[in-house]
Amino acid sequence: MRNLAGDSDADLFIKEELYLADIEQLEVGKREHSEVPYTVIGRIGYWRFRRAWTYWVATVENDIMGLPLKEALELHNTPNPVNPDQILGQVIRSGGHAGAPSPDEYGAQPDYNDELDSKLLELGYEMKEIKIGDEIKPYIPITVGEVSELCNSGKLDVERYVKCYHVDSQVGLNEFAKFIKKFYISKK
Repeated sequence: MRNLAGDSDADLFIKEELYLADIEQLEVGKREHSEVPYTVIGRIGYWRFRRAWTYWVATVENDIMGLPLKEALELHNTPNPVNPDQILGQVIRSGGHAGAPSPDEYGAQPDYNDELDSKLLELGYEMKEIKIGDEIKPYIPITVGEVSELCNSGKLDVERYVKCYHVDSQVGLNEFAKFIKKFYISKK
């Protein structure tokens, strides 16, 4: 994908890429503070698409609105339609990880809630406190990789979702859009 960092014509390329992927375009009204000066983002259901320098960032706000692990693995392992020696997971990177690992290794996260905290406390993790503004909030320090290891080893049983992808090519953007639309239609 073209490098749009600092490109004053970024919106033209963004609109074209979204059009080619059949992704709804939304005007955000003013240029967002980012490396790419854009006023247009994309949307499919709960997913929002924001253009970064040479890739797209697709995100959902809430963990459970993301792509469930089973579907994330299906997408990841699908052959690239223009390069059969490559899987889509190499250009549609779960969690935005530069190494493009499988979503069950990185990217798929649980809903961070009281149920998860209970399960982690049972496994010996400790509750800590963090100050956010004027508030002190409890949390359990654990990384996405640690959660993946616990789940993959059978020590932790929770639903996991990918709520962020980095998409590196137009083909990847097109295939991601098709997959997300198919997923939402099948859920109705």
